[in-house]
Amino acid sequence: MIMALIPPSMPQAIRSTALSQPVGPNIVIKQLREVFRDAFDQLGGAAWLVEFVQADPANARVFISAISKLLPAQVQISGNVVIQASPLDADL
Repeated sequence: MIMALIPPSMPQAIRSTALSQPVGPNIVIKQLREVFRDAFDQLGGAAWLVEFVQADPANARVFISAISKLLPAQVQISGNVVIQASPLDADL
């Protein structure tokens, strides 16, 4: 069996994937999620992310861009919903 040439620092699930084994997009996405989660944890998790975002306005823009892609485009709610909004200049 021919193994993919992947660095040993990658998770075992990725390193053990044979080239002859069909690798669909779902498997690749799952493996990438695991890699990013592992990197996120090693960097310091949520505390590190907060420091990163607060360090530079450009970092904040990157964060907002990334999070906007993770949130659903639409949300369906059933039942009674009350939305209270105040004008943006209410504190002025």
